[in-house]
Amino acid sequence: MELLEYHCFKDLSNEEIEKLQNSAKKIILPSDYILYYKGDICEDVLFLKSGTVRIYIQPNELSCEEMTLYELNKGSQCVVNLFSTISGQKTIANAITQTAIEGWLVPKETINYLINNSPSFREFKMTSVNKRITALISLLADIKFSNIEQQLLNWLYVQGLDKIKITHDKIASIIGVTRETVSRNLKKLEHQGLIKLNRGFIVISDNY
Repeated sequence: MELLEYHCFKDLSNEEIEKLQNSAKKIILPSDYILYYKGDICEDVLFLKSGTVRIYIQPNELSCEEMTLYELNKGSQCVVNLFSTISGQKTIANAITQTAIEGWLVPKETINYLINNSPSFREFKMTSVNKRITALISLLADIKFSNIEQQLLNWLYVQGLDKIKITHDKIASIIGVTRETVSRNLKKLEHQGLIKLNRGFIVISDNY
């Protein structure tokens, strides 16, 4: 996947494309590389060409064990990274490479330039950030509480994908419940029309 193949860049003008390409920095990083710690302020937005990044909270935060909030793969966007870069606020989680990665770092200056000059980029990113940061905050608030259905739904939405390839076992491991609890509550969400379950992946409904 190349940088301009990201959906948010599809309607950029030639001038905006030139600005993006001239400022983007190509990176190659090994696995187990810390991209940022909770409390850092990001100055660049990461766009992945290949590899996987894990965004997680540490033990003793929100009275839970280490928990993966979501994984970043090519084509998906790290809302914690993006929100921190745009707002200048501290990150609310940590990010580490799970595999070696390739990608681009686009500096804050360029992101703000695109927000100010490209209506399509601004609408796409602001809508995405607003929805996903709201779901992320709800997910953090729900950790270790009884509303497993809502916790599952928030976790799924925070991934930022319409179709999530994952097993029930892995979800159970990530959010700290049994596989049976995950399967039972995913079925409830499917009956409500909020998701659709398929073998090996979950589809997020437009109703959410």
